[in-house]
Amino acid sequence: MIFLAPTAKAQSVQMKQVFEQLGSTPIVRAQFEQQKKLISLNKTYVSKGVVLFSKSQGVLWQIQSPVKADLVVTPHKLVQKTLRTSSQIEINKTQYGSVATMFLQLMSGNEVALNKNFHVVSASYSPTQWNVSLTPKSSLFKKLFVRVDAQGQRYVDRILIEEQASNLTIINFSQQTSQPQTLTAAENALFQLAK
Repeated sequence: MIFLAPTAKAQSVQMKQVFEQLGSTPIVRAQFEQQKKLISLNKTYVSKGVVLFSKSQGVLWQIQSPVKADLVVTPHKLVQKTLRTSSQIEINKTQYGSVATMFLQLMSGNEVALNKNFHVVSASYSPTQWNVSLTPKSSLFKKLFVRVDAQGQRYVDRILIEEQASNLTIINFSQQTSQPQTLTAAENALFQLAK
């Protein structure tokens, strides 16, 4: 145990640096591609679109393919809106809300919230590249996935979620920018749905 202490402390420092970097940007916009690999069906589902992270509001996923839909995630609600339908769920009433808030916690550099739900397996940081590996702490998260790996440079570039039953979700982010730093009227209207 004595030999492990410096390593754990070093990881904690590295983790803090990652979170400080992620938490320093109030708004991040990016393109995303998500691959969901279902081992039992031997299928991979791909969705693409744009994502907006707002530290004060939440995360807005605007899916452009295979179907058009908006997914709004705030600390309290999850809203899904398509052309014809709109539904909302209280975050604490669905297990998927927990997954959604994990993205919010990670992208905002919310170390306290992530520490409540995850163990840090490893963390490395340099100004040009960082990597974090997490395993679930809470029983709810353990039911959903085995491990979460995230990596990036200035922003989050890639998240890999190893789920139960060996399923995998990989999300790649590209063309990240912190501009414009204010929400458009349309983006603001979508966040208002989750109020």
